[in-house]
Amino acid sequence: MAWTDPKVNWESDNVVAYPDLNEIGANLVYLKAHVDATTGIHGAVSAATASKLIIRDASGRAKVAAPDAADDIAIKSTITDHSGAVDNPHGVTADQVGLGNVTNVEQVAVGGDTMEGVLIAKSPDTSYATAMVRNIKLLTAAPAVGDLENGEIAMVYEA
Repeated sequence: MAWTDPKVNWESDNVVAYPDLNEIGANLVYLKAHVDATTGIHGAVSAATASKLIIRDASGRAKVAAPDAADDIAIKSTITDHSGAVDNPHGVTADQVGLGNVTNVEQVAVGGDTMEGVLIAKSPDTSYATAMVRNIKLLTAAPAVGDLENGEIAMVYEA
């Protein structure tokens, strides 16, 4: 059933006839069908299509194009790609997250690696009951007073 343009030029001496009422009734039926429709409404589509209204597909989804401006709708891949980014997309500094004294210039793998530089542990440290890296000095003679700081270990060997 299609829309029928209604009569709009009524005059006082016009009589409403059955065809007029049928025309009005047909338009009401058409409008009700339009109100109840869940597909094909005003050319709406679930695909990302320019200048078209969005309607959900049978699974309740609708597609949009990737965002270009800050206030565009974000698509899932934009969010997941961003959340997995390792290139510091927001320009956060080490100082801003409390790591101002940390660099990633040299890293040693926790599971085992060869360190090519000197590792110096925190000193002085008197937490003797806590397991941690300690500074170990290998000496050819017994250490003199002042040669060691608290928490350091000395081992004497023969040269």
